[in-house]
Amino acid sequence: MTKPPLLLFLAHGGDPHRVAIAPVLAAAAERAGWAFDLYYDGRRSGRHFGGWEDGNRTEATGTGSLMAGGRHLDHALWLTTRFRVVALGDPASPLWPVVEAGGECALRSTDPAALYEAAFRLLEQPIPDEVAVLDMAPQTPLGIVAAPFLYPLLMAKPCLGIDVGADAGLRQRLEALGARHFTGHCVDPVRARHFPGGLDAVEGRVAGESYASFSAALAHRHAGWGRGTLLGDPDLIAAQLPLAAAKRLLPLYGRPQTDVIERAADLIRNGADPVYGRQFDDHDFFALGRLGRGLQIVDPDPPFASTADVPLRIAEPPRPFTDYEPDDATLRRWAAEGRVLTTLVLWSGMIRELHCIPRILDLVAATGLRCGLVVTVDSLTQSSPADLALLSVPEERGGVLGRVELLLGSTGRGVCAEGEMPSDELARLLTDARAEMATMLPPGLMPRGWWPLVDSPLVPGRTPRLHWEEGRPVLRISPRPRPSETPAASVEAASEGMPRKAPTRAGAPAMDARRMIGNALRRYRLDRFYEAWRPYDSARPGPLRRDVAAAVRSAGFDYMWTKAAFGSAEPALVDGEFVALPFTAGDWDGWSPFYTIRNTAQVRAAERRLTRGGRPGWLASNIDSILWMLPGEVLEKGRALFQVARLVADGGGTGTLVNVTPNTVARYARILAETKAGRATPTTPELPAEIRGDPGPDAPSAPRQPTRDPAEVA
Repeated sequence: MTKPPLLLFLAHGGDPHRVAIAPVLAAAAERAGWAFDLYYDGRRSGRHFGGWEDGNRTEATGTGSLMAGGRHLDHALWLTTRFRVVALGDPASPLWPVVEAGGECALRSTDPAALYEAAFRLLEQPIPDEVAVLDMAPQTPLGIVAAPFLYPLLMAKPCLGIDVGADAGLRQRLEALGARHFTGHCVDPVRARHFPGGLDAVEGRVAGESYASFSAALAHRHAGWGRGTLLGDPDLIAAQLPLAAAKRLLPLYGRPQTDVIERAADLIRNGADPVYGRQFDDHDFFALGRLGRGLQIVDPDPPFASTADVPLRIAEPPRPFTDYEPDDATLRRWAAEGRVLTTLVLWSGMIRELHCIPRILDLVAATGLRCGLVVTVDSLTQSSPADLALLSVPEERGGVLGRVELLLGSTGRGVCAEGEMPSDELARLLTDARAEMATMLPPGLMPRGWWPLVDSPLVPGRTPRLHWEEGRPVLRISPRPRPSETPAASVEAASEGMPRKAPTRAGAPAMDARRMIGNALRRYRLDRFYEAWRPYDSARPGPLRRDVAAAVRSAGFDYMWTKAAFGSAEPALVDGEFVALPFTAGDWDGWSPFYTIRNTAQVRAAERRLTRGGRPGWLASNIDSILWMLPGEVLEKGRALFQVARLVADGGGTGTLVNVTPNTVARYARILAETKAGRATPTTPELPAEIRGDPGPDAPSAPRQPTRDPAEVA
């Protein structure tokens, strides 16, 4: 069968022309009936990117996974098996060996004119006579980089594109191809005046704008072209151009992003779910939830967007998944014996987190763990079949069949604070997601359970200012204020050539007293006794929203997890055969609004509490996989996660816990509820200090942190 053609553009992440070239090639490929993708190489840390935080990021932190750990060449090789890949671009790109082995080379060059000539000839498209001149340099004191947000303009009509830093030779080569009109778009006035041969016109301006006002205005201007939204910083917007082109995503960004979410609320609400991009911080999940949309997180990193065009097919397992679960008679016997079941729910539902899945399956195979794996539609469509195929392969043949249960996460395509969502929209999104998953998964692997980020509205909570961590006292200090962008009065002057500075918080000097103190603490290694007050320390999930549970049930699920009623091994809701299950182990994350396990001590503490009265129940918690298993994280933290998994798989410290998949816990909870229906429910044991949020008995007293309004927190 003839493979469909794919044009692959290769460039270095520091090439300013790449942001102008990529949308031109994507639009030309679309007109010619070709698929399009790109790869920007650069230095990467492979670490978790949790949001923008001044003074705590390096250039490599936000650029995705390492080349080796992220298996970029493997992803490129997979493209060549499904597409006729024709590549052009930077001769130094590390992807050339794969392209030469399985694809074709159109041209090795960094010259935009030569690339355009080769690409348009290959695509059999006429070379446009108009050239859009963009500006990749920061503008105004806020450091706004405008060029990445202009791709809808370049894709709306045939044109060429270059950066305003082009030299006279490049202009001459473009003119030799037939270029006649050079128009600047959002170009710095000084650089516009110095463009070789001059510009015929300059349209748009950046002066006086913030990222939020600038990107929202552009998005509204091109609303007729767009069908969804892409939310993120300029580097992310540039690297995810293939995804944006394929799904017609309008680019948005703000510092913080809640500003631009508010400005573009109509576009987001009326656009497709999910919103693609990444969070500025976790407040974005609440703002998007109120608009009925989830966020599907991506990095400037493979997997390639075009892999979503390849249908995922996982084979039907040789035995039904349910054959690996204990029957009801066994569960009733365990209930009579007062047994506590245990499971872990591993979150890995975002496209950027697909690098974690092979390591999760390795962890399961190495420890014998039974667990849940939270996925979304997009994480399935972008995943490698080589990884997920193991879900239906028996252990004796090298797979993990019966040990890993898939759960559907949040909106089904993205993640948000579901407790802020209209329940009818949540029901619609989950129903549609399950229908699409049914085309990819065999019936035995279809998710029966639902996992939320935070399904209940937040209410005031209490976290001690002083707590103990790994045997040492840690004092929480006031956090830095959230950054904000306030266009200064001097923006016009700055755009006319005055020296520029890096963006700072409004009213904050570049080196303030707080930063000096922080540097001194780090110098003398005293920083381990302090940590910043986290965004969600003064909030906790409130009561279960029954309309959310009803929406989940109506979408076809048998059970759901809930962040409400944490610590109680009793269902938060029983509605016929449907149950809502609280988590019972770990602690409140604080940085993100959910409960999680961080070490074996938390497993043992929950085990002591849950087995103390000899009553049946369950020990369950979340594992935020990206904090442990991304390529840059696993070397540092993988051993600790292995110890947690092995402890759970081996029955806890007492050896009496029974490790099962989450669905078995749900069935057990229904049986326990049925058993207790005819008699008074025993009093729930008092929760321990680490769950109540009280300091331990040996902790020094500390002043209580004033409770903040949850609306301010979230």
